[in-house]
Amino acid sequence: MPGDDEISRPGTDPLATGAGEKRIAVVLFVATLVCVYLVYGFQWFGRNPLTDGEAAWASAKFAVALMAILLAHEMGHFIVARRHGFALSLPYFLPFPAAFGTFGAIIRLRSLPSSRTALLEMGAAGPLAGFVVAVVAIAIGLPGTVEHAIPEIVWSGTLAELEAPLEQPGPVLVWINDVLSHVLPEIHPGEVQLMVLANPPVMDLLGTVVLGHVPGRYATLDPLATAGWVGCLLTAINLLPIGQLDGGHIFNALAPRWSRRVSRALLAVAFVAGIAWMGWAFWALILLVLGAWVSLPVPEEPALTRRSRWVALAAFLAFTLTFMPRPLEMEQFPLSELSLVDERGEPLDADLRAQIDALMAQRLAEAAGER
Repeated sequence: MPGDDEISRPGTDPLATGAGEKRIAVVLFVATLVCVYLVYGFQWFGRNPLTDGEAAWASAKFAVALMAILLAHEMGHFIVARRHGFALSLPYFLPFPAAFGTFGAIIRLRSLPSSRTALLEMGAAGPLAGFVVAVVAIAIGLPGTVEHAIPEIVWSGTLAELEAPLEQPGPVLVWINDVLSHVLPEIHPGEVQLMVLANPPVMDLLGTVVLGHVPGRYATLDPLATAGWVGCLLTAINLLPIGQLDGGHIFNALAPRWSRRVSRALLAVAFVAGIAWMGWAFWALILLVLGAWVSLPVPEEPALTRRSRWVALAAFLAFTLTFMPRPLEMEQFPLSELSLVDERGEPLDADLRAQIDALMAQRLAEAAGER
């Protein structure tokens, strides 16, 4: 139910945005921008973006590109909704100190859709606008791709850490590892688990045009292309035809009588798909808890306009170009098979690499002897 500040009063414009709301929206946008910048620098680039020039530049490119994608998405919703007479809030961005630095944004609808066309075009405008900016970011960033035949990781450890005696895990850690072994791939001694990003179809297409080949499985993407990858992931998730996701709005406008049954069925499919990628089950749980799997009520008449049907087709095309069944995959590698570099990106000294490999071989033998 709307709060007092959401009810239009006599003599006021129900579509007007208050000064307080604007300040909150701006503060949250800036906070999210800063959070994205710091998360990319520390967690993805692996260096301090506040003191390291190279990390600062990479973080700035990623943060600006990702926030441009998200802003285009939200303003696409906002502008088209206003043109159709919706009463709604400004977008409120949500900072998040992990993953990509943000949990997206929310817009609070203060009026229900007046027609199927209004609902469809409002729902499709966001992902289509964000998709266009994501494609631009990928196209600009792809020339900075660095290909690797094998994964490359930054070695920031010390020989002393490898020489330290093996510690036996306590009962709590044993239990946690046992639980996680049923969900995550088992990591054997001497192995490193790395996260591998799948390519959305549009990145493969652009790679063929820009690079002359598809970006490799272990390629290091430029921060702009990485932001575009995140934009593709968010576009695909939002375009799933479930409940109050953007794709749910589109399907609800196309077939309002079927929307609830299809939404319920696809929510169940998303939970099962969590076997392939846990993210699907996570988003399904969020929709279930928030009750957002239920579509908005929309009048069946008047019928959709021809323009709105073309918009729906464009949204379906954007979905097919961004959807990845397993966006993130965890893969195990023996440390001896990985390319190790220092914090400057230079290969480790041959003697240091030989000592690391020798110590890892010793650890493997110790672990095998304790089984």
